[in-house]
Amino acid sequence: MNQPFMQKPSTLVDRLERLLSLTEKELEEALAPLKFSELSELLLQIPWEKRAKFILLSPFPEGLVRNMPLIELFFTLKASSLDEAVELLSYAKGSQLQFLLDFDCWYKDRLKAERILSWIILFFEAGEDTVKRLLEVIDWDFLLAIFQKFVRVHKRPDDVELIEAYDYLPPYTLDDVYFIEFKDERVEYYFRRMIEIIREEWPETYFSLMEALIWELPSEVEERSFRFRNGRLADEGIPDYYTALEVYTYIHPKALSPIEPGYLALSGEVSGGMIYLLPYEGTSDLFIFKVLSHLGEPSKKERIMRELAWLATKVTLVDYPVIDGLEEVKKGIFKMWCGLNLGLEYLTEGNLEKGKHYLENYFLEEIFRVSRTALRELRRFALTLLNNKDFSAAILKYLDQPYEGYFKGVIAKNLNEVKLFNPTMIGTSEEYTEFSRVSELRMVRRYIEEIAYMAPLLEKGLGPIQNWIKEILRPKRNIELNFFTWSTLILTSLANYLYKKEFIFKAIPASSWAKVLAEMFETREGKNYLKETLKETLFESFRSLAKAVYYVEEELLRSYLEQVISKLENEFRYADFSHPPDPLYQTLILVEL
Repeated sequence: MNQPFMQKPSTLVDRLERLLSLTEKELEEALAPLKFSELSELLLQIPWEKRAKFILLSPFPEGLVRNMPLIELFFTLKASSLDEAVELLSYAKGSQLQFLLDFDCWYKDRLKAERILSWIILFFEAGEDTVKRLLEVIDWDFLLAIFQKFVRVHKRPDDVELIEAYDYLPPYTLDDVYFIEFKDERVEYYFRRMIEIIREEWPETYFSLMEALIWELPSEVEERSFRFRNGRLADEGIPDYYTALEVYTYIHPKALSPIEPGYLALSGEVSGGMIYLLPYEGTSDLFIFKVLSHLGEPSKKERIMRELAWLATKVTLVDYPVIDGLEEVKKGIFKMWCGLNLGLEYLTEGNLEKGKHYLENYFLEEIFRVSRTALRELRRFALTLLNNKDFSAAILKYLDQPYEGYFKGVIAKNLNEVKLFNPTMIGTSEEYTEFSRVSELRMVRRYIEEIAYMAPLLEKGLGPIQNWIKEILRPKRNIELNFFTWSTLILTSLANYLYKKEFIFKAIPASSWAKVLAEMFETREGKNYLKETLKETLFESFRSLAKAVYYVEEELLRSYLEQVISKLENEFRYADFSHPPDPLYQTLILVEL
């Protein structure tokens, strides 16, 4: 969807749509008469996936690449084909190449050797001139840290003859003094050439590098390199991982800091170093967009755009410390929108005027943190079930859907991994999504409250979990343990009530299967439903059980049992009980075959 406050001018939109619909030859002809400034303006409005084609067909490919914001070049390369990326890199400045390594080769505070190597290979594919441009400007500690990942240097002692040194030192040397060992033969060509280029172009740097590789401690070098890298990224408006973690810190909803008037008066463009702000791509409108559409002052919109870009950058960097493609960026921005909406709803209860007040007078990052605080409380509540003394946590392995999904989504190891279960999308990439509304928080909490109530009741009333498992594992049972759920426990007990008037968990004999089904269901308008009398019997049985061994919480009890009944009715909705279904192919009632 395209939010009004983010829309481009209609003339620019029309122009972009027309250009992107052209063939390559037509596009090249259309771009030829345009000025460089016009091309630059158009370029940053084009989706990342289509930028390489636009640049390479323009009359100023080198100028466009060299004047792109650094982060925009990174994502353009990620979205391009390998051939396009190599050609774009051949035009890049050394400082841009350094940024690519700074941004993409670290995981938190550690260099990732495989990512360094992938970029170096691409630089060589773009030509040795590209490598030279990098080596001209590369940070000394970063260069040293890279080489320490891939090479070792041995210096020939002064009192050892060269012929003798050849017997035990690595074979590669440029000066018969420093002998270089490559840790992985697959990278030898690239690092040999880099060493040769450095020696040819900057002899003093070569000797300093060789000595440093012998004497410098890798841990200290990497630490210094990380510190200077963070400074370079900060200059571009990009926080490091540990600074970005601030978006997940606790904040009380009543402890938000009002924005100082001096800050509110600021205006300007979104920093070129921040992640380009993509529109929200969810399936429904969010409250925050309704509020944003009522903001009229341009200065407020500009301030919000800056904060949105900054927040999107932080969220993406925390959730995806290493970005492999555009999908991670889209997910990070989507999470930002959802979190902001949840935080704003939580603070305002959906009141439009209050929403405008919060957006105009408080930092968006703190509003986002309110949503994380709400999720933190929900997660904490769910985790108490794992250490509850009233029941064995092992029975939580056998929850029905959607209870299992909702519970699993909020007990994630880390707060940034908490997700909302989507029961209609089980088995797909969208099975878990982001929380975006207060109503979703309340719904999930209600499901967890039902779990918290039913777990001790089931274990106290129908015996410990060990007895359930033993009954399931007996010979000739129609259900395997991995298909066992709480619904199986309850409905099998109900079937036993019909079979021999005992509400216990025990397999009913196959000979009674047809009779039990016939007594259990009634047919209305061609569909099967659990008999109303049995529904009340089930409710009353559990009500009596709760009075005897636990306590009665009528609303939670009835809600959970209605879910169980609904599952049963859906399973047998169109069954023909004159020819009952084979018990082997259902998992709700335990049968002794």
